[in-house]
Amino acid sequence: MQNVDLLSTVQPADGWFAVLGIKGSRDVRQVFVATREEVDAQAAKFVSQKRNVFFGVAKYATNENRLKDNVKALRSFWVDIDCGPSKAEVNEKTGRPEGYIDQAAGLAALRGFCKLVGLPRPLLVNSGRGIHAYWPLTRDITRQEWEPVAARLNSLCVTHNFYVDPSVFEVARILRVPGTFNFKDDPAKEVTVIADAGATDFDVFRNTLGVSELQVFDIPKERRSNLREKLQENTTFSFAKIMRRSLKGDGCQQLVAAYKDRESLSEVRWFDALSVAKFCVDRSSAIQKISVGHPDYDPVRTLDKTKHISGPHNCATFERNNPGGCYGCPYLGRIKNPIVLGKEVAESETEDGNYVIPETEDVPEEIRIPKFPYPYVRGKKGGIYLLSDKEETEPVLVYEHDLYAVKIMTDPKDGDVVLIRLHLPKEGIREFVLPYAVACGDSTELRKKLAFNGVASTTKEFPALATFVTRSVKEMQYEKKAERMRMQFGWADNDSKFIVGDREITVDGIYHSPPSSTTAGLVEHLVTVGSYEKWQEVFNLYGRPGLEPHAFAALTAFGAPLFKFTGQSGAILNVIHPNSGTGKTTILHMCNSVWGHPKNLCAIKEDTANAKTMHLGIMNNLPFTVDEITNMQSTQFSEMTYNMSQGRGKNRMKSSGNELRLNVTTWQTISLCSSNASFYEKLHEKKDNPDGEKMRLLEYKIGYSDALPTELAKNMFDHQLMNHYGHAGIIYMQWVVNNLEMVKDTLRTVQLKIDRELKLTQRERFWSAEVAANITGGIIAYRLGIIDWDMKRIYAWATQIIEETRKDVAAPVEASAAVLGDYLNRHIHNMLVVNGNADKRSNMLSLPKQLPKGELLIRYEPDTKRLYLNYKHFREDCIRMQVNFKGFTEDMKKRGAYMDPCNKRMSKGTELTAPSIYAMEFDTSVGDFVDMDEVVEAESEDES
Repeated sequence: MQNVDLLSTVQPADGWFAVLGIKGSRDVRQVFVATREEVDAQAAKFVSQKRNVFFGVAKYATNENRLKDNVKALRSFWVDIDCGPSKAEVNEKTGRPEGYIDQAAGLAALRGFCKLVGLPRPLLVNSGRGIHAYWPLTRDITRQEWEPVAARLNSLCVTHNFYVDPSVFEVARILRVPGTFNFKDDPAKEVTVIADAGATDFDVFRNTLGVSELQVFDIPKERRSNLREKLQENTTFSFAKIMRRSLKGDGCQQLVAAYKDRESLSEVRWFDALSVAKFCVDRSSAIQKISVGHPDYDPVRTLDKTKHISGPHNCATFERNNPGGCYGCPYLGRIKNPIVLGKEVAESETEDGNYVIPETEDVPEEIRIPKFPYPYVRGKKGGIYLLSDKEETEPVLVYEHDLYAVKIMTDPKDGDVVLIRLHLPKEGIREFVLPYAVACGDSTELRKKLAFNGVASTTKEFPALATFVTRSVKEMQYEKKAERMRMQFGWADNDSKFIVGDREITVDGIYHSPPSSTTAGLVEHLVTVGSYEKWQEVFNLYGRPGLEPHAFAALTAFGAPLFKFTGQSGAILNVIHPNSGTGKTTILHMCNSVWGHPKNLCAIKEDTANAKTMHLGIMNNLPFTVDEITNMQSTQFSEMTYNMSQGRGKNRMKSSGNELRLNVTTWQTISLCSSNASFYEKLHEKKDNPDGEKMRLLEYKIGYSDALPTELAKNMFDHQLMNHYGHAGIIYMQWVVNNLEMVKDTLRTVQLKIDRELKLTQRERFWSAEVAANITGGIIAYRLGIIDWDMKRIYAWATQIIEETRKDVAAPVEASAAVLGDYLNRHIHNMLVVNGNADKRSNMLSLPKQLPKGELLIRYEPDTKRLYLNYKHFREDCIRMQVNFKGFTEDMKKRGAYMDPCNKRMSKGTELTAPSIYAMEFDTSVGDFVDMDEVVEAESEDES
């Protein structure tokens, strides 16, 4: 048979040949060549050197080495049968011989093995002493495909006492080249091909050995499906279920026949039945039941027999070993392996009514999933399965990932909702909310909502998935009371918890707090991004000398959550400078970065007043920042100032019906703003005495500073800060929540120190609270290692700012007189100055000292010291200037300066004729009243 080209028959087409020449135990020469001609030449050269010549049955990807990782492909399986008297002796260590006494005995054993297992006739090579048997394949295969089948071939040889060299079941094995010589004998014996054989289909060969694709580890990695692997991990098989179905005529006829005929069952058919039993969950009892009564049955040996079975035999193998046994099978052509008839779901383990996902490297903490409503179950490796009451109906995969209801909640806007949690393989865990109207309503809307949140479902799968969602909601209604969703961030539940975005900080730890429809828009900005250490690197830049104004304002991040405990509802800190480049906006970004996104948490000048109020209400006890309020009108700012300090927004009526809307816009916090102009000055545009607004506002100028090089500041504030934020607030509040009474004591101590040193009054209570909260927050942050600032230096600067501000915002003296004086100054050209006793009927006619240049609103009589004002006009002016008219008149009466209103002919003593009007009468002779003579003289000087 030397005309058979062995290498071309048993080797793949592509790759490097490995040729070895061996003489003795140590003289080994290995050569890689690219062509068959080079193989023959090198073999001849080795023969001339009286070397034993071997070839690598596999071919290699490179010419670097003969390691298994370098194997490119293979095209055959093989065994090496050693022969000779010494090989037939029993090895004391193994209790088995290593081969056969001669080649005839070896070939007989090979024929018996092939018949028992069902293998085709192999190609045979006389190696000089023993036999090499090859099973050529019809196609090239990978190492990943070859190895499990070769391992199975090896285990079958052991199980059936077919004595072969176990070392050849390796992918990089070498065997002798036909046409060369075995120089172990003298004279040397030629290596020859003694029998040819046809090629076998790989899948047929694999199935014959019982290596099934049902076993994931048998499938090459590059051919695996992630979904298929997941499904197989969730699948188990029950032999009892297979047999129950089979005995009723709805299963495998081959297994029924094997069970009934077990006393006379052939070895190969018994092995087929055992292969199915081994891979079922009830394997121990199944193996015994299918074997008891067989003449060769022994409990220990039978279990040992199954040890090397790597997969259940398929239907084709059963039919080949028992022809006609599958005739009339109801599943003929519909299934490939009888084991699928016992398919069951490997349900996830439960504990206290929950599925438990244990903590692992990939899962940082234990996850507990509510048990699914029957007949739905969770697979061992996740996913939703629908069971059937009918045994012949397989469980149905509803959805391959974990998807479940966590809890039911009440959203004041959307009503009852259910929180859904979804586990995705690449994105981790995500959560979303489904309103009851969607979860238990129209299926089309539910599918859209689920798809929007990442749940991919086919048309066939979706009806079962929709029913699962609805049943989960109903089941949860029996078990849990609906929780109220958070409408605001900050302190909650009697100050026992603090809400930041979707996190709830408690003394027991941090828990998830699903966002409501109200808070959802801001939650996405209250997150942690990047590195805490990188954020600290930026934030601690404000600790440099010369940046105290910046640092104090940025401390609002830590002061805002404490402001509630000062007893005040709100205050404003405004940093100003007419030019850009001083870092006003950066201060706001630094403040926000403690809690989340530096820029996106800012309200901006384009936001409407209602939007700002709603934003402030949601932030609640977190700092509220507004960038560039310069263009805001003084009346708008005045209203915003009162709103911020009062801690609540305006009540509004519903669009339909005589009913108030739910007002969730309440807060107790510090608002940090920036502007190009002073609002202390701007408040006087429309209001005579805006003292109330001024005292709720602490304002100071941010000047240029050379404390930071421009390039460093630009890189740190414009780039690094925008990529690292949100960490410090959580660390800070964890400590505050756990030490709240200590925090309150520290806050009181700091505020008392400020009040005592600066002798602050009740009028200055907002400044006191604001500075105390920021300084206390800074002290805590310093002690926790969050910041590294000199708090004594910042405290000294802050108290100095209060001293300077109280000089600029001095309390108004004689407020009523100031109101009247302001009115006279603004309407001096509308005043008539004339003696009161002069008229045409007396001889006391005299020329008026001053005539009005417009509408006559004011009359002053130097001789009687009486002042008259147009009642209607003055009252309307007070309203426009936001002056309390009633308070003004009551104060003037107490001082004896204001008489009761009267009818007065304002033009008396002049050539003008006009009817009397309702006028206010004042006695200007009362002490500390406006000096009217000075007013008249000033006007006369202006005219001259």
